[in-house]
Amino acid sequence: MEPTMEICAGGVVIKDGKVVAIKRKNGVWLMPKGHVDPGETLEEAAVREVREETGLVARAGVKLGETEYTHREDGRPHHKKVHWFYMEAVSGELTPEAGMFTDIKLLDEQEIELLSFEHDRKLAKLALTLVKKGKG
Repeated sequence: MEPTMEICAGGVVIKDGKVVAIKRKNGVWLMPKGHVDPGETLEEAAVREVREETGLVARAGVKLGETEYTHREDGRPHHKKVHWFYMEAVSGELTPEAGMFTDIKLLDEQEIELLSFEHDRKLAKLALTLVKKGKG
């Protein structure tokens, strides 16, 4: 069975010099991302998903990279390609999206290991490096 292709966008969101992480109901810690809606740019989708999943309004900066993976949903394979952006929180309250997430945290460099996936940890470390250099 051919996997369904999904194009997504997400943000490595910096708030108070730390990376925003959200916890799914299954215990997985990750960064906000989601599907690109018809007519949306990748940046617009990332900003919208960050707002929906974290309660934060964030400004999209440089593109940090892409991740790709395949997972099963509804018994069918799905191939996801996620476009990641460096983002800075400009307003809003840290509030995990009800029904989807159970917790939300700000992670410093030593806490990045909490993120469940290696590719997320690499992107988060890259974003924190940009913060230090003032190049977000």
